[in-house]
Amino acid sequence: MLIEELLAPAGSYDVLVIAVNAGADAVYIAGQNYGARAYAKNFTMEEIEKAVEYAHLNGSKVHVTVNTLINNFEIVDVLNYLFKLYQIGVDAVIVQDFGLIWLLKTFIPDLEVHASTQMGLNNYSSIKWASKNNIKRVVLPREVNINQIRNTHDQLERDNIDMDLEVFGHGALCYCVSGKCYMSSYNSGRSGNRGACAQPCRREYRLKYRGYNIGNGYLLSTHDLATYDHLQEIGDAGVKSLKLEGRMKSGDYIGTIVNSYRNLIDGNEGDYKKDLHLVFNRQFTDGYMLGDKPGDVMGRGHSGHEGLYIGDITDIDGTKVTIEIKNHEIPVILEPGDGIAFKYNGKIKGIYLENIIKQDENEIIIDTTRLVKVGTEVFISYSKSTHDYLKQFEKETVKNNVPINLSLTWDENMNLFTKVEFYLDGELINFRHKTLDKFEKAKNKPVTEEVIEQQLGKTGGTPFYIGNIRFNNMPNDIFIPIREINQIRREILDNATELLKNHYTPTKKAVKEVRKNLTKFFEDYESDKGKVKNKTPKLSIFIDDIAQIKAASGFDLKRIYFDGNCHYNNPKDYFENIKETLKKGSLMASPTEFVWVLSSFISEEDAIRCNEIVKELEDEGIIVSVMGDFPGMAEIFDCPIYGNHNLNVWNSFCVRDLNEAGFKSLILSSELSGREIRELLLKNHDRNIDLEMIVNGNLEVIVSKDDFTNLNDGKDFIISNDADYATLEDKKRKKFKYKIFFDYNRQSHIINKDCLCLIEEINEIKEFGLDSLILDCRYSNEKYTSQILSIYNESLQNKDQEELTKYKYEIMDFSQSYINKGNYIEGRLHENS
Repeated sequence: MLIEELLAPAGSYDVLVIAVNAGADAVYIAGQNYGARAYAKNFTMEEIEKAVEYAHLNGSKVHVTVNTLINNFEIVDVLNYLFKLYQIGVDAVIVQDFGLIWLLKTFIPDLEVHASTQMGLNNYSSIKWASKNNIKRVVLPREVNINQIRNTHDQLERDNIDMDLEVFGHGALCYCVSGKCYMSSYNSGRSGNRGACAQPCRREYRLKYRGYNIGNGYLLSTHDLATYDHLQEIGDAGVKSLKLEGRMKSGDYIGTIVNSYRNLIDGNEGDYKKDLHLVFNRQFTDGYMLGDKPGDVMGRGHSGHEGLYIGDITDIDGTKVTIEIKNHEIPVILEPGDGIAFKYNGKIKGIYLENIIKQDENEIIIDTTRLVKVGTEVFISYSKSTHDYLKQFEKETVKNNVPINLSLTWDENMNLFTKVEFYLDGELINFRHKTLDKFEKAKNKPVTEEVIEQQLGKTGGTPFYIGNIRFNNMPNDIFIPIREINQIRREILDNATELLKNHYTPTKKAVKEVRKNLTKFFEDYESDKGKVKNKTPKLSIFIDDIAQIKAASGFDLKRIYFDGNCHYNNPKDYFENIKETLKKGSLMASPTEFVWVLSSFISEEDAIRCNEIVKELEDEGIIVSVMGDFPGMAEIFDCPIYGNHNLNVWNSFCVRDLNEAGFKSLILSSELSGREIRELLLKNHDRNIDLEMIVNGNLEVIVSKDDFTNLNDGKDFIISNDADYATLEDKKRKKFKYKIFFDYNRQSHIINKDCLCLIEEINEIKEFGLDSLILDCRYSNEKYTSQILSIYNESLQNKDQEELTKYKYEIMDFSQSYINKGNYIEGRLHENS
């Protein structure tokens, strides 16, 4: 099965032109706000309109990313923006925020919605949920493998669910599962969820275990994804769209990757694989999708571009340098003007070639005054001929891409009636064109069918080419000047072009209806001052060891969330032991509700196994609830389900959407400021769902499939003691130290270096109307759990500010790390919106 759509990125209008001209079936872009790339140039509304027209005339589509998380203050603005995109006729919007999903399906249901990879829809139940929520396409996380994709596609077909699947096929990889990373946000105020990621994963780190240094380098830096050798396999798995990454990249980069993948998908001969190696890359991996292991996905040696490896320097004679060719898989023919790089002892120096003395399949001899050594690795990093070839894609031009059929019929008065037909997205577009009083009796040379056909066929500069022309009742002896035939052609093509553009925009009636509903919504929303729930929140805790339950006895807690995923290093042990652990924990916790925290990014199969355990416990009279991080959980579990922090609850409509998905409680995002949380709670009208907030703990900043195998010296890091951890230290910023734990699936969980502590803000937080305040005591001990519970329990008893500050200093004394207030006071910094 062929991949139907090649989807390219563009950070500016000029780059979009290159992407369309190079053969992209669709291009994804962002407006000035809400596009998850705050530092890209991005598109003004006028440029989006221009881009949509240019793409549609050339048979391409435009998807607009509206894939940041939205707070309640921005709801009106973002809906106005989405309404404009709908009017312009964009083909789809890519969305991460569950609240926007609810708002779009309610108010602009005809605007096609794609679920962003950051929504994290990785298993079948979550994709089924998407289909019920007016989502047309799911952009699968890069961690989903090809067999899971194939099984998902086949199951969708069996269930008769029309859902497009899209995967990333080329470009940079995010270290964190599904891009749900909080490291940048919690430590520099630059939120990846708001498009301002500081890319801490590209820094140099040290890995330590029990005081020993066991790894150095770019430990969190991934290679770049390249799937060019697996396009048939990806198509056969049922993937509709192959997405290329790179909205921050240059026109040269986009032109190269689009041109290469276009030709590779179409099966054309050429040096397209070589070209991919010449533009920026961090060396290539097939990625998790195609079965590469974490150690192969990671590029821990460096985080920059080298180019395509040619071979090594074997001889130097004056300025004559001999390079022995070692890469025979992708052969290279060097030309004057090409850029090559010399790598020696990890350092890279580059030159542009001027003089090539000799070149064959075994060696290349060049003339250079650059100081180099025997044994140096040589790479080609720039091809002049490829660069020159790509220039053709820079000019705006309209390709003839839509076949148009004409049926010409004359009446007895020699008037011409032309029936015009063409198809767009499977829909027939047709109209009739009248030509009155233009034809006359021929005095000398009558006009022929061939002449008319020839003139009508000159469709250059329009989206159309002539499919076929039928002549009906054409008199033998008629005449018309050539300029008049050309005028008929122009009128027909102008009309057809207008209909083509209109095909992608909603009708005036539809726009009017959406505007009316939005206006009413805006009036209600802005006049609604909201009402706070008048209640004092209770405390809840996260624990990872049931021994900590003893510390919780005696306190009036709302819930105990038990996360034992990092106490086992393989699924077999986990599933053999977890039932007994849950049973014991539930009995110890009684009468407090005991909640089983599921593994992040859980597979459909594991979720079903977990539900079976819940049912077995129920049969034995043991009641447990579950906490997870994907919509669609209600499809699998028969018990109460609660939403974990990485569902990214940022606004009241997100609460509504996830409430409809069956969640009984949600944790509000720790990226929000106090002001944003207060507004969310004021605007929230879903009273049958609990809302919680983490007020203390070392928060999880990353979950990754990386298991720290294949470190720089080729060694694997394996922890023998299941509950043990490693420490990740930023080499330049030594105080940045993170603990790393591993769950039973060998996913790594990176825990923030600082401890969130909002004890001084507790009086304000108490007034928000939250149901519970969560103390995250995972990866600590009984004593710490008891101390934290005791202090926060006391703080709920109307303490003055001076007492709360004393409590802060107490926490500082026994905390295992520095404490901070996270984003609570100022929110995120460096935002471009």
